[in-house]
Amino acid sequence: MRWRAIARSLLIQLLASVLAWTLAAPLAMPWRWALLQALMAGLLARIAGVRGYVLGLHVLFMPLVLLALQLQLPGWVYLLALLLTFALSRNALTEQVPLYLSSQESIAALAGFLSPGARVLDLGSGDGRVVLQLAALRPDVSVCGIENALLPWLWSRWRYWRAGCPVNARLQFGSFWQLDWQRFDVVHAFLSPVPMSRVWQRFRQDCHPEAILISNTFMIQGMVPQQRLPLSGPLQTELLIWRHPHGTC
Repeated sequence: MRWRAIARSLLIQLLASVLAWTLAAPLAMPWRWALLQALMAGLLARIAGVRGYVLGLHVLFMPLVLLALQLQLPGWVYLLALLLTFALSRNALTEQVPLYLSSQESIAALAGFLSPGARVLDLGSGDGRVVLQLAALRPDVSVCGIENALLPWLWSRWRYWRAGCPVNARLQFGSFWQLDWQRFDVVHAFLSPVPMSRVWQRFRQDCHPEAILISNTFMIQGMVPQQRLPLSGPLQTELLIWRHPHGTC
C-alpha cells in the first residue's frame, strides 16, 4: 500500500508536467510552466482523492523545485530539509498518516463522552493537544499519547512543561504498534483511512472486552460504528465509536 501511494504521487507529478508542457515550454518559460504544472498537479491530486496538506505539497512541489534551482542553494540545505521533513512527518512517508491536528470541538466532544476514571490512549499524539486538553477538561481521567515523529513529540513535551506537567497526562516517544494497549479503556485515533483496519485488528486482539475505539472522521472498512458524535468542521465531521466485539453493549 505504501509503494502504491508513492507511485500515485509520482504519476500525478509526471502527468501534470506533461500536461503543462503542452501549454508552456519549461526551458523557455520556466515559471509559467511551473505554475501550470502546479495547477494540473492540484487538480489531478484532488481527482485522485488526495486531501489535506498532502494536496498542498502536490501543488507546491514543482514551484519550490524551480525556486531552489534558481537560488543555487548549497547541498547541505537539501539534506537539512530532508531531515526536517522526516522529523516532522515521518508517518506520512512510512504509514501514510499525515500530521492531522484535532479540533477544539472534537476534543470537547471526546471529553464529554468519556466515562469517569477512563484510561485513554491517543494514537499518534502529534503536538499533544488531545492529551493535554483532555487532561485539563477531565482531571478524573488519565491520558497517554504516543508519537514517533520527533519534532511534533518535542513540541508536545514543551507544551506539557508549559501546562505544568499534569499528573494525569503522559506523552511517549515511539510507535503505538509496539505499545501494550491492554491497560487502556479508550483508544482514540485521528490517523487516515490506511491504517484503520490494522488498528481495528489490534484493538480486537489486545484491548479488554469493555474497551472502546474512537476514530475522528475515518471509518473502518466493513465495520459500522455503534455510535456517532457529529462535528461541524469541514474536514473533521464526526467521532466514530466502536465497542469491543467481545464486550457487553
